[in-house]
Amino acid sequence: MTMNMRRLLFFIGLVLCSTPKVPARDLSEFGEGDVSAAQLLSATKRGVLIKETENKFQTDTEKPKNISMFSLTNATFWTADMDIDSDGRETAFCNKKNDPWFQNELSCGTDIAANKTPYFVIPIGSPANSSKRGIEIGQLVAINYKDKAVYAVFLDECGVKSLIGEASVATARLLGINPDPKNGGTDEPVTYIVFTGESGRITDKKDYANHAKAIEIGVKRVRELVSSN
Repeated sequence: MTMNMRRLLFFIGLVLCSTPKVPARDLSEFGEGDVSAAQLLSATKRGVLIKETENKFQTDTEKPKNISMFSLTNATFWTADMDIDSDGRETAFCNKKNDPWFQNELSCGTDIAANKTPYFVIPIGSPANSSKRGIEIGQLVAINYKDKAVYAVFLDECGVKSLIGEASVATARLLGINPDPKNGGTDEPVTYIVFTGESGRITDKKDYANHAKAIEIGVKRVRELVSSN
């Protein structure tokens, strides 16, 4: 190797060593996965009103029925608020003392702690008609709040058929929403994009609390959703 070549390699090494490394993007600030909330919300612009649900839902019993469901390719979505569900396994946080409406069971029939597992709620029966839309217990949702998108599992049903917009303590915490069952939640817009069909569902009850699996399924379906809409 010539002297000039050695000098050239030496200077290249100096440049490489002095070049600052660009840190990897911290996705935790924006939610879970590599598809942003903005991309997801952009996809909802192509949503088609599900006519039988038009203005059939409300965020609270004293509020007007002004919420509808919309369909996308292999997905159903709505925009509501978020109330906090602490039902399921009794814990130091989830109990009758902290939540007067607490129930120690969920519609999924498995032992789930609301402060540990991100799950969400859909009203029972009609007009939601979940099974008619390919939505069963275990279905995955991408929940969008402000600049964050996180994944949760459909594990509980609301007994009031018109009430919509509810998720577990753990879901609220992931989104930066006050998780207190009595005084928490938010009245700001929260969009729930539910992936329909078996490929958007956790089918084994043993995996309902496996959030890593929920993210894996959710991210795959979100990518498909964004590319097809």
